[in-house]
Amino acid sequence: MKRIKPNEISENLSEEQLEILAKMANEIPVSNEWIECSKKLNEDQKSLVYRKRGELREREEEERLLKMTEEEKMKEDKKWQLWYSDIDSNSFHGNMGQPETPEEFKRRYGVWPSGHEEE
Repeated sequence: MKRIKPNEISENLSEEQLEILAKMANEIPVSNEWIECSKKLNEDQKSLVYRKRGELREREEEERLLKMTEEEKMKEDKKWQLWYSDIDSNSFHGNMGQPETPEEFKRRYGVWPSGHEEE
């Protein structure tokens, strides 16, 4: 894959530069090269890069779907139907990073949670 160095970034990004930067931004784990390049980009340029990144992801997903056989498509549809049918809106899915105890709530937010009486 082609790479861009921070000193190669121009004020008006070309389509090629956008695509390369979008691919660099999409890497896991994020490379140090991308971190340095992102520091040189202004907000408008970052917006363009992330928009291009979304387009690349959509294109990859379309290509993945086109390569699938009918059997694979049916299998995937069945998997999603099973997942959606099993969703219970009242089930517990974890506290999503919220404090587990009143003491943690007090440390994080500076007040006791509603319904908690201080001793």
